[in-house]
Amino acid sequence: MNRASDPIKAPHGSLNKPSWNPFDPDFMVDPYPTYAHLRDEDPVHRNALGVLIASRYDDVHQVLRDPHTSVRRFETSEDLPAHMKELRNRGEDRPPSILGLDPPDHTRLRKLVQRTFTPRSVARMRERTVSIVDDLLNELAIRSDRGIDLIADYAFVIPFAVIHDMLGLPEADIVRVRAWSHALTQTLEPYLSPEQVDAAIKGGENMEAYLRDAIAWKRREPAEDLLTDLVQVEEEGDRMSEEELLSMTSLLFVAGHETTVNLIGNGTYALLRHPDQLELVCTDSSVDQTIADELLRYDSPVQTSGRRMMHNVEIAGVEVPAGEMVLTALGSANRDPRFWGDDADELIVTRADANRHVSFGSGVHHCLGAALARMEGEIAVTRLVRRFPDLALAGEPTYNARIILRGHEVLPIDLGRAA
Repeated sequence: MNRASDPIKAPHGSLNKPSWNPFDPDFMVDPYPTYAHLRDEDPVHRNALGVLIASRYDDVHQVLRDPHTSVRRFETSEDLPAHMKELRNRGEDRPPSILGLDPPDHTRLRKLVQRTFTPRSVARMRERTVSIVDDLLNELAIRSDRGIDLIADYAFVIPFAVIHDMLGLPEADIVRVRAWSHALTQTLEPYLSPEQVDAAIKGGENMEAYLRDAIAWKRREPAEDLLTDLVQVEEEGDRMSEEELLSMTSLLFVAGHETTVNLIGNGTYALLRHPDQLELVCTDSSVDQTIADELLRYDSPVQTSGRRMMHNVEIAGVEVPAGEMVLTALGSANRDPRFWGDDADELIVTRADANRHVSFGSGVHHCLGAALARMEGEIAVTRLVRRFPDLALAGEPTYNARIILRGHEVLPIDLGRAA
């Protein structure tokens, strides 16, 4: 597999006709050559499915920060495949996730959540996160076989354990709740198979019943944890309803878990393909300040984010009418040399302005969990490679074939000796 830092090769498909095709297996493995071609030749591109996609940093930034946009989908049930309609219908009686809300509803709910989900509360979790990671590394170190799947055995475990602990939920429940969450995560994608829909519906039912009981428990027996804070939070007499609490707590599991799994997996893989940067992380703790943002920039766990333009607008000279949905290619913007310079395709863990990436979005919908994800990614990756300095690939990795959430399905690793 080509390194992303190698000279840019011709994109998948025709040299003269750049096209964004998320279903192309080669694109799923390495979308960055295609992004480069789009940025150079067709930066506001309409693909064969009719999707309008912006690929340059400045254009992506413009769309994400435009206050006259909507995150709501307007398609009717008639536009959906038959197996997707049941999933849509089951969600119609519940308030939408904050991910699907526009101001002023989004503003109200975000203000409430921000009072609890603060950088200070995340900082309090740092010591606990280090403990979770070190306990897992200790378990891996005593295995006689040092071959692991980094995704299933490491990356998948950490963020769920952290958010579970933050919410103050019983450790004994973690395995089953993690399975429900994993099934629900697939609903963030635009296309699901019938089997994925069935798993998501069942997972959603189980998760809802579990969280209703957990919320009732925290009302009876409040504690010093995030779920209690969410139950009790109040702003000028306003509080979250029971259904809003359910939606928000479920989202913390679903959106906050899979993206951090991909940060850990994509980031570790990137370091393994850049031995000089891996060596720097192993020997210089000062990189801890920048590494998470550079890993997020280099291979974004979230590749695209859509906005419907609610007014006529011009993007890179292209007239976009009100009502048009524009897909922003976050992964492409994060590698745009027009913004990042000639080393945009290189992994540089000391990059001083890496935090200007758009992997967390921008504007009013900037990710609420950004501070938590950065903290988890930094601790999980740095402590892994410092504990196992001989870490190496043990086979060919596979990707998860997702359109929005880019990550590995399997990442075979030989841990080697423990330091």
